[in-house]
Amino acid sequence: MVLQCITGSTQRTRLPVEDSCIELSLCEICCSFIRLTMANVSTSLKWVFIVFNILFAIAGGVLIMIAMIGHISQGPEGFEQNLSGVVLLYLIGAVTMALSIIGAYGAHKEKKWALIVFFTGMVVGNACLLLLSVTVSVSIPVATQTIENYFYNAIPLDEASQDIQNVVGKLQSELNCCGVFNGYQDWGKHLPQSCLCPSYRPNMDKCEKINGSQFETYEHGSMLSEDSDKLVYKEPCAPFVTNTMRKALNIMLGICLGFAIMAFIGMAMSMTLLCQMRRQRSPVSLSMNPSGPPYKELHNAAEN
Repeated sequence: MVLQCITGSTQRTRLPVEDSCIELSLCEICCSFIRLTMANVSTSLKWVFIVFNILFAIAGGVLIMIAMIGHISQGPEGFEQNLSGVVLLYLIGAVTMALSIIGAYGAHKEKKWALIVFFTGMVVGNACLLLLSVTVSVSIPVATQTIENYFYNAIPLDEASQDIQNVVGKLQSELNCCGVFNGYQDWGKHLPQSCLCPSYRPNMDKCEKINGSQFETYEHGSMLSEDSDKLVYKEPCAPFVTNTMRKALNIMLGICLGFAIMAFIGMAMSMTLLCQMRRQRSPVSLSMNPSGPPYKELHNAAEN
């Protein structure tokens, strides 16, 4: 006996048993159970995946906004100096938003090609992010050592090249520091104006008093008046630079690892949806055969 289960409309089938017909409602129950267990992709997983892609797209949009803010605030000259970083943020943000849209579309419409594109993009992106994370983590001590060597070789600063003096002078003006490692002593006997604390409102937590008669104070190549005492910034600049660089690289490392974790979660959910869609098969047909078994026909043929 073969049962027939049709996924569309289930028809009632009657089986003759001792000249009577028994209504097979059990066949309808089996049909409903089969349709429930093998037909559809999990609705809850679909919506979780769609929400995930919405959040992923928002993260990509945030990266694009950060790149735009950096692009506008730095101006043309700053943009040319940090071109690679800004372009990288634009690229990561745009790819993230594009993959999120494709993934949400594939989950909503149950399109295998969209989910395959999303999964492939997540695999490639996850590999790139993990490689970038390893590179950043390895480069932190190397970059720190490079900056320290750069400043250390420039001491004494009053004998360094004009380019190095301009870099250190700009750092001193922006960070309220003096020198690179040893404070004002790194400048030898020629102390720049950028090392001096403002006399009208000195911050004594950041300033210290020194004997100004031992130094010649310059501003734009002109010597200023010599005072017996001067207030200079007591913190050197090199630790500010290295700490800021470490924080920036650690933030970048955290962003890369965070996106890598999100990409891994997206990979797992998209693969689960693909597996559920692959398990969908055409309805299985099962029918009641009212005729007797073949052996009866053979038996009757033998009797004849």
